[in-house]
Amino acid sequence: MKNSCFHNGLLAVVLLSLLSVPSAHSAAPPVDLLGQFLYFEEGPDDYLTFTDGTNGQEIELAGGVDPFTYTYTVTGANTATLVATYDPGDGDYDEWDLTWTSDGKGSFVRREYKDNALDDTDTGNFQENTGEAFPPADLIGARLEEAVELEDERFEFLTETEGREFEPGDVDLFTYVYMVTGADTANVVATFKPDKWDDIDLTFDTESTGAYVLTRYDDGILKDEKRGNFFFDRNTQTVDMAVGKRIGNLIGDDFFNASGARQTVKVTTRKSGTTKVFTQAENDGNDDNLQVKSSKGSRKFDVKIFSTSPRKNVTAAITKGRGVNTGNLDHNEREIFQIQAKPKKKKGGMTLRLMGASSSVAGARDQAKIKIRKK
Repeated sequence: MKNSCFHNGLLAVVLLSLLSVPSAHSAAPPVDLLGQFLYFEEGPDDYLTFTDGTNGQEIELAGGVDPFTYTYTVTGANTATLVATYDPGDGDYDEWDLTWTSDGKGSFVRREYKDNALDDTDTGNFQENTGEAFPPADLIGARLEEAVELEDERFEFLTETEGREFEPGDVDLFTYVYMVTGADTANVVATFKPDKWDDIDLTFDTESTGAYVLTRYDDGILKDEKRGNFFFDRNTQTVDMAVGKRIGNLIGDDFFNASGARQTVKVTTRKSGTTKVFTQAENDGNDDNLQVKSSKGSRKFDVKIFSTSPRKNVTAAITKGRGVNTGNLDHNEREIFQIQAKPKKKKGGMTLRLMGASSSVAGARDQAKIKIRKK
């Protein structure tokens, strides 16, 4: 009896240990998203297949199958009409006007009917597998799908509750809620406006990669669903340098690079006058101290740099070592500097580089440039 109990207990321990071993194709989600970015790689869309002359299926990438009956009519040298009926009793059907423009490709107008009434009209491009530049005689064995122009997306999680959808020079701000929902799953809800949000389900293959399903809502109703693969990485786009002739008209906001591309202003000085230019170092991330450094002036120009709050000549400090420290900046808080340049010679020009770096996020840096020439 004792041996039996021992063996049963040992078996239970072995079973529990096996159950606790994670799958080779899954991983635990992160505890939070602060300081990371999430990159979505969009996958293909659903498609139609045609099993015989009157029956077909809509194959959903999520695994569902929606059968339909159809009629197909060639209407011209490069045009045809397809009517796919999903539920005859409810009057639900799609009417496609197809125009072939090249081998297996073309454009479409799709009218969706609900209860025998027009519900929506969509246009776009299609692709099919016959490979011809004209409509096939029939669709038996064909595959028809919308030729989606895949658009990858990048979501950056800047604080514990705030983030942005990022494209260079164009951002869409959101608040977010993140929740671990299972051993290898999590959910993010990113709210752009009260009636506009994205609901994102994540399934992790590794600590930083996996598959996603993104459901997009606008005006409070379901607008779109996309799926594909994702990956996480540390977000280094948190230090944002901008430059311009006026504080209210700076260029370079939401561009990040080490070359100053699209973050450069050109100014021309008068013979003996002083030219003034402004630059800002903005903290786009969580609370941080930024280091701001400038290249030195030249023999052709006398350059002075001032902090503006409080106003102080920082020329010597900002051009040496690591430059000047802004002190703690909250999310979206900025430090502004004024640059004054006065020509010392009759001719010539110079380029002044202004660099910002994070004190807490390794690799987070940005650069703006001022190109000055004498008139």
